[in-house]
Amino acid sequence: MKWKVWYGLFYASCVVMASYLVPLWSLVISLGLTYKQYRFMIPEILALFLSYLVTSHFNPLIFTYVMRAFTFINVFLSLSEFLDRVSLVGLVGEKGIPLVITLSYIPLFYQLASDVFFYRRARKLGFSVEKLSRPIVVEMVKIAEDLNKAYEIKLHGKFSRRIDLKPSKYDILPITAGVVTICLSLLIPISLVK
Repeated sequence: MKWKVWYGLFYASCVVMASYLVPLWSLVISLGLTYKQYRFMIPEILALFLSYLVTSHFNPLIFTYVMRAFTFINVFLSLSEFLDRVSLVGLVGEKGIPLVITLSYIPLFYQLASDVFFYRRARKLGFSVEKLSRPIVVEMVKIAEDLNKAYEIKLHGKFSRRIDLKPSKYDILPITAGVVTICLSLLIPISLVK
């Protein structure tokens, strides 16, 4: 399931605008679209709960900024997971390569870190930050170089920018999520902080 860049940007802009109206709805919707990275959801919910407890004792208005920050992180995670990189390169051309590589990093890093942890546990090796991070860093540098070469090669030759505005069946989800987020923020203004 990949979203075209237009509809991903529509979703992101709707969620960001809604986060300034009522941050709770944008947080809930953006958290729901990070379901593929479910291991991040539980720590995020715990961090939100803990930050609510801490900020309620000092200054409860700070919690709205915390919800916005988590919303922006969730939007980035969902865009890195679902955005169609080919449509992004087709839209902005050569200038989009760093953005495409950045969006490709999160899913690749997650898979690579899971593999490294799994193989270290399988070999029953102890925990060492240096020994864990070395293969991850080396592989991520290799992947970044390979992605950069691949996208640069794709751009040369008979590359033509195609902007396809017709939504596919997968593009309905970001359109719907964006509209629902704005509507919920305008129609049901729930505030956790007074």
